[in-house]
Amino acid sequence: MCVLYNPPQLMILKARLLVVAIALASLLPSAQAVSWDQPAAALARQIASLSGPGPVQLVLNNRSALPATEVPQIRQLLEQDLRSFGIVPGSGDSTTLVRVTLSENLRGGLWIAEVKEGTETRVTMLPVKLDASSAAPGAPTLTLRQTTIITESDPVLDAQVFSSTGEQRLLVLEPQRVMVYVRTATPTTPPSPWKEEQVLTIPFLAPLSRDVRGRIAAAQDHLFDAYLPGVLCRGSNNWSAITLTCSGSDDPWPITATQKAFYDSARDYFMGVVVPGFGMQLAPFYEAADIPRVNGSATLLNNVNGSAVLVQSNITIPVNGADNWGSDFAAVHSACGSGTQLIVSGSGSAAAGDSLRAYEISGREALPVSAPLQVPGVVTAIWPASSEDNATVVIHKAASDEYEVWSVAASCN
Repeated sequence: MCVLYNPPQLMILKARLLVVAIALASLLPSAQAVSWDQPAAALARQIASLSGPGPVQLVLNNRSALPATEVPQIRQLLEQDLRSFGIVPGSGDSTTLVRVTLSENLRGGLWIAEVKEGTETRVTMLPVKLDASSAAPGAPTLTLRQTTIITESDPVLDAQVFSSTGEQRLLVLEPQRVMVYVRTATPTTPPSPWKEEQVLTIPFLAPLSRDVRGRIAAAQDHLFDAYLPGVLCRGSNNWSAITLTCSGSDDPWPITATQKAFYDSARDYFMGVVVPGFGMQLAPFYEAADIPRVNGSATLLNNVNGSAVLVQSNITIPVNGADNWGSDFAAVHSACGSGTQLIVSGSGSAAAGDSLRAYEISGREALPVSAPLQVPGVVTAIWPASSEDNATVVIHKAASDEYEVWSVAASCN
């Protein structure tokens, strides 16, 4: 009789391979699984610092690449941790709404919690590692910093700083004049005050609307252009003084570095006609900004109806997360996040005071990346500054009936 059997060496090898396979199989789930215990606890702690104990309505949205199967576990952990702070989710009668958005940016996951009580909304954010078992508690990825440039008693539409021949000039555009201020370009601490140098009168050419807007933009063959409804003024350097020439004009206003749009003088917004065009009819809008994309760039529009859209490759893409935006924004460049942020005014009641917040556009999402910066009045205009790393913000302070001009920039946390 012939008996077949495995050689001893082969049997030993197979046994060892089996042991290794079992060990690898036991390690594989722990390498792939992600534990949300720590980030859920950290976010609950941040929410508790904003809302305090009591019943809340909890809404959780997944706007990230996380599979839908992960969301129930995250919600369960979050509810558990909130209860440990005395916060009871699930009450439909509660006036406190906690909206949690599982999102992401270029650095990874970003969980955003909005706590809404009455007319007040407070926001906190938590950076999350999507491929690791923990996430370090975090804060907003940047902070908005403001510097007061000047305070005026008359309405201000825009203000820009120009530097030449060792001096800085501040041009303040008002409905019927351009104020010119000067100071040395050498940095001092504190900065030297602006001194009034000239008053350039804008001739009365047409009736101006109640909520008039205006814009100052650098020009190529002269110092600047000043745009008002139905009026275009050109400012030129004439030795030590600036001369201003104005005429009636329906020329389009600059809205980005490469595009202009026709302004509706009677209604104080852009009509939706852009030069160069996109090959489509656009809705009327208040502001526009270039947003860098992987393949080129897109143009963000803040429509008059309260929506925001991206225009790219001759299509319009609705943007989520812009519900709380006011009518004014401007893009700034920084070393933070994606490198381009939007400084956006709030949509709250003017009587309650206004606010500014930084957003980044990720895909179709507008993601808040800073805490709100409270404003002691109402934001009446936001325009990009010539330096591109800050925005010019004009605020009307009703208590003193003054206009304050801010320079606002993004500072990395």
